[in-house]
Formats: sequence, C-alpha cells, structure tokens
Amino acid sequence: MNTRSSIFRKLVIVAFLAVASGAQASADRAETLGEGLICMCGCNQLLSGCEMINCPAAPSMRKELKNYINEGEDDKTILASFSAKYGPKVLSAPATDDWFNLSAWVMPFAALAAGAAVVIFVLKRIRTAQPAAGPSTTDAAPYEKEIEEELRKLTPED
Repeated sequence: MNTRSSIFRKLVIVAFLAVASGAQASADRAETLGEGLICMCGCNQLLSGCEMINCPAAPSMRKELKNYINEGEDDKTILASFSAKYGPKVLSAPATDDWFNLSAWVMPFAALAAGAAVVIFVLKRIRTAQPAAGPSTTDAAPYEKEIEEELRKLTPED
C-alpha cells in the first residue's frame, strides 16, 4: 500500500508540474505576443506593458489574446485577427509581407547610407581640390604707389 501511495504522489506531482509548465508557457506566449501589440487606450504603450490605472482597453485585449492562445491559434493568425479588429495601428511593428510596409523599414537605412555616401564624396572632392592661389607680389606692384599716397594722406607728417 505504501508503494501505491508513493506512486500516486509522484503522478500527482508530475501532473501538477505539467499543468504549471503549460500555464507558464501560455503566459510567456501572451507576454511575447503582447509586445507585438499596442494598447488601444491611447497611451501608445505595448499591450504587455500598459500600466495605466483603469485602462479601458488593456484588460479586454489581454483577455482576448489569452482566449486566442487557449484556442490554439498560431501567432500570425492572432496578430491578423487583432489587426482586422482594431486596424493596422494595433501592431507595434508593420508587417513585412508587402513591399510598402517593408519599405517603411528599409528606406530610413537606405537614406542614411545614401547621405553618408554623398558626404564622403564631397569631402574627398574638397580634400583633393587645389588650394586657390593667393595674390602674388607681382600683382600688387602697380598699386603700391597708390597705397603709399593714400597712407600719406591719412597719417599727418610732423
């Protein structure tokens, strides 16, 4: 009888750990998916991070998210359902399955690279350009007499 109760205890512990592990995995998945969604209360925070007191949107959205997870929906389907219900603004990052949203991610980096290339090109052109020749002493010779006369007029001679 003692061995039966020992086996029964072990089975209960294993079952408890399996249920607890499944619940933790579900909570982790809800947290991960919540980071992909924006709370619709207007706080512009991630759903998993919205801490607004008496938030009108976060509790219902979290409950809806948990229902989708418990129904066994995959991540893409869940995000698509939220996007269909609340609009694309609910997604914290644009979907990259079409060219327009993909360009929203790529264009800033492409513009930055193009700007850096232009700056490097201009700096190289400036560096290799010959310095402009300053006035030579032979060019000033015709004006030296005029300059001396003007200086005499300005400074009184004692």
